[in-house]
Amino acid sequence: MRCARVRTTATPVSVDEYLSTSYDPDVEYVDGQLVERNVGEKDHGRLQTLIATYHANANREAQWKICTYTDTRTQVLPTRFRLPDVCVVRAPETDEQIIRAAPFLCRNPLER
Repeated sequence: MRCARVRTTATPVSVDEYLSTSYDPDVEYVDGQLVERNVGEKDHGRLQTLIATYHANANREAQWKICTYTDTRTQVLPTRFRLPDVCVVRAPETDEQIIRAAPFLCRNPLER
């Protein structure tokens, strides 16, 4: 996998290039464009942690048959990949590193 700094450009990026590149920080992909995301501040991070911890509880994951992820590339359309703060998917899962099936739940805490 190639590593790249986020670049602001009008030149479209292919899905294959986006998926084979590790951006620092990671970006969302919308119809050929790289979209920077707001990573928030302490309040945002704390809420993200609380939501993820609640859903990622081992007993809850086993009972509800779910898996919980944070900041994971999630395909929402053929040419759109988002990075939800917290994403819950139904188990069992594939070994693929990108979430492609519709998530059970996605959460992005709202900014002030």
